[in-house]
Amino acid sequence: MNSVSAVHKLINILVIEDNPDDYDLLVRALSKSGLEVSSMRIESREELIRQFEGQEWQLIISDNNLPQFNAREALSVVRERDEMIPFIIVSGTIGEEVAVDAMRSGANDYILKNNLTRLIPAVNRELQEFFRKKELGKIERELAKSQRNYKLLAENVLDLVCVHDNSCEYLWISPSVERILGYTSHEMKELGFFYGLHEEDECSVRENLDALLSRSTQTNVRRFNYRRRRKDGVFVFLETIINGIYEGSSLKKIVSTSRNITEQVLAYQLLEENEARQAGTLESLSEGIILLDENGNLITHNQSADQLLGIKKKTSADELLAAKDNIITIKNERLPPEELPYRKTLDSGIAKYNQIIGFKKSGSPLWVSMNSVPYNLSGKKKGVVISFSNVTREIENQKQRDQFAQELVSLIENANAPIFGIDWDGKITEWNRFTSEITGYKKEEVQGTSLAERLVQDSHKELVMELFQGVLHGQNAVNYELPLLTKQNKVVTILFNGTARKDYAGKIVGMVGVGQDITELIEYRGKLELKVEERTEELVRSLEKQKELVAMKSKFVSMASHEFRTPLSTIQFATDFVRKYYKRATPEKLEEKFKKINQQVKPMTYLLDDVLTIGKSQAGAIKLNPSLVEIRKFCQDIFNEIRTSSNSSHKIISSIFVETDRLYLDVKLLRNILVNLLTNAIKFSPQADKIRVDVMSKHRILTIEVQDWGNGIDEADQAQLFEAFHRGSNVGTIQGTGLGLSIVKKAVEIQSGTIKVESLLDQGSTFKIKIPVKYEEDISD
Repeated sequence: MNSVSAVHKLINILVIEDNPDDYDLLVRALSKSGLEVSSMRIESREELIRQFEGQEWQLIISDNNLPQFNAREALSVVRERDEMIPFIIVSGTIGEEVAVDAMRSGANDYILKNNLTRLIPAVNRELQEFFRKKELGKIERELAKSQRNYKLLAENVLDLVCVHDNSCEYLWISPSVERILGYTSHEMKELGFFYGLHEEDECSVRENLDALLSRSTQTNVRRFNYRRRRKDGVFVFLETIINGIYEGSSLKKIVSTSRNITEQVLAYQLLEENEARQAGTLESLSEGIILLDENGNLITHNQSADQLLGIKKKTSADELLAAKDNIITIKNERLPPEELPYRKTLDSGIAKYNQIIGFKKSGSPLWVSMNSVPYNLSGKKKGVVISFSNVTREIENQKQRDQFAQELVSLIENANAPIFGIDWDGKITEWNRFTSEITGYKKEEVQGTSLAERLVQDSHKELVMELFQGVLHGQNAVNYELPLLTKQNKVVTILFNGTARKDYAGKIVGMVGVGQDITELIEYRGKLELKVEERTEELVRSLEKQKELVAMKSKFVSMASHEFRTPLSTIQFATDFVRKYYKRATPEKLEEKFKKINQQVKPMTYLLDDVLTIGKSQAGAIKLNPSLVEIRKFCQDIFNEIRTSSNSSHKIISSIFVETDRLYLDVKLLRNILVNLLTNAIKFSPQADKIRVDVMSKHRILTIEVQDWGNGIDEADQAQLFEAFHRGSNVGTIQGTGLGLSIVKKAVEIQSGTIKVESLLDQGSTFKIKIPVKYEEDISD
């Protein structure tokens, strides 16, 4: 009970009370509970408004009625200024209707003055929730700030990045196009890729594109320079790298990255024209520029180069760069001097582009992207131009992406589904934690061994090996029931989906399998089939009963096939995308795929739970298992869970009114009731934006009322509403299994309760449930 004071040393409490004695009584009660309290008593609306100016309060306690003020008016003033601060009514007398109305208006609790035993628990509970929400709000603000920074980074990339289809038409253009060419992305798409090319360069550009389109290898990268006219009519020089994106041998898309090298080209031209004009041009460049003669001696450099490398006057490139023993490669390996780009250009006369080099300094290394280009003036003067730019930020971002890739591997390892991989010889290469749990084999026990030989029964080996060979030859396996032998020599069955695993060149190097443990479902299906066989004679004697059972089985098979195939296929596609592109895909794209996987796993898990619940209820296997539960917190947790799972598509208007907060009931059955009713209310009211739920415990009867303003239920359908697999005639394309209300009715009946429904077409439905419960004092007696 003192957990709040342990974290927050001083609690500021504002008390709205006209009786000083009652005020002193409240403060003493709070202080005795261990709370360190700073409090103030006020009596009017004006004082309440003033206290919110420059003062932070953690709790408001208000009498219900004051001579010129009341709790309802005070609550309105408080909620206009702070929606989270706890507001507790402490009154001598208050009716149930007034209390419920206050709770619906935003009050957190009400306490009678003649019974302050609930005051301290209520204060501690509400303060804990208040501080939790404030901390959550802080985290959400930090997350929003981080997302804005990521968006700002993506929208301000310096290079012009474009995605084209296989005919070079633009699919996407980065916002930097407006800075580089003056056109908006939309305008550039309308003009097309070949618009604005300099007539002397168009032929060369088309030849490079034809060279890319005529080959079918993913390593076919083309780099070329050309001139393009900006929107203002000025030609700029661009250096473009194009790369194809393939599916197998089929070119699907082209990615181009273009850099404005006008400043570099102009710098080279100015060097040829005039030494005097050279200095000013070089100093205007953001890139570092160094000019070397044919012997590697430094001729000149710009300020950017000096700032990055600290160049001394009259030095050679070797003294500046090669002599340093702290030069490293992108792999953090020492770079030999002879491997430096300018050395290779001096020796061979061949230009070197975008060589990443790191210079170790105190702290993190300085990373630069270096180009070295030979020059020859009038056949007499030779040398090398070195240009480089600071890419430390880009390298650090790459490291973060690599870390993300490691996190992706961790995600697969800890996924709540069996994931494993084999090579061409059928030997296990991947084996995640969940697979270890259901088979009993650790990864080190099975890695490098044949999956089919070790974990598949003899009767299934031939079929399984044929299945794996098909996947290794490019044929996907979808929803195959794969039996595996555990270490304890038991059989577990997974709903298996397999796809080929390829290397960067598109060559198949193995298989990745993703599945869902359906052992319990298979056992349940077997029990159903056995029960059907045992009662064949009885079904023959009763033709109508036979038709009903056959119809129910058909519904189950159809439902299970549809409800499992679609999400598993989605998981397969998302997993395939992550496997292929996780090193190149953006974090946002990968997060999107992870969300899709999680979104598809949840409905399958819920469906299995529903099917098992129906099966257990029909078999009489569900036993009442009551325990003490804090009903307010339990209900609020359910409401928050539903808001999250429904992406807050509907506002949940809730009220909880209980005589005592601790009730003795079956938590699992109550959860099934609330989750199914609230989920249905949201699902079948797509045109509405809210639902209502009231929870009340009075005279040892728990009443739950859920109302929506949705499609409603036809009167003819209401007679079969609680039958398993039955769905209303007006549900249309809304997905569902027809099990939810059947589960609700079973859960209510097991607890000796009743359920009623009132519904009108196109006006909505109201479900009313009454369940007898025991209070905590009943159990202690």
